[in-house]
Amino acid sequence: MELRIRLIAAGMMLGLGLQAACRADLPPEMLQKNVKEYFGALFDGLAKVAEAEPTVDTFREHMKPMAEKTDGFFGGTLVDTNFVIRQCYFKRNFLAVGFDLKKVEQLDDFWKMMREKPEPQLSEPGHGSLVQPRLIAMRYPVIENGKLVNIVSMMVRTGAFLEAVGLDKCQAYKIICRGVPAEEKGKLSDQPLEVKLGLPSTEWVIQYDPPKEKK
Repeated sequence: MELRIRLIAAGMMLGLGLQAACRADLPPEMLQKNVKEYFGALFDGLAKVAEAEPTVDTFREHMKPMAEKTDGFFGGTLVDTNFVIRQCYFKRNFLAVGFDLKKVEQLDDFWKMMREKPEPQLSEPGHGSLVQPRLIAMRYPVIENGKLVNIVSMMVRTGAFLEAVGLDKCQAYKIICRGVPAEEKGKLSDQPLEVKLGLPSTEWVIQYDPPKEKK
């Protein structure tokens, strides 16, 4: 009888464990941790590239470890102090060399910040287009003798970010960057969960309805 009771109890505990595992919810503190760790790892990698003081000739060599280990890596660039692209990681993107990023209105504030106080930067998720997927860009200053000499930049697919932090499984979400909606899916409920994040050179607010409980 005692053995039977133990087996029943063990079965109940196993069932409760499986039920908890199947809930697949995403509490705000977990999402906040996931997002910060995700971008923290990418910026740590970019910092190593910047510390190598890459040039046009050595940029691809220094960026290679990041390209190979980053899920969703879309490309990397070496940008000069005038916000002009001087080198691309993938040779197929050679037409981007010489492009002036100051022509991109959404980067105006970032350009100003990088010139006045060089610091790591995270852009909002881009909406994408017929010829370019949805991307998130990160930039890191290359400093020599206390002076900005270049900027290393990389882009990851937004889908890779969403999957890494758990937002891809949510019923609906909206990412608001510096007060402007940048990325969303579905229609949020009347009482969505919310996370406020201070990220490199920006602030994000993520509103979301977590994944449905599995029955």
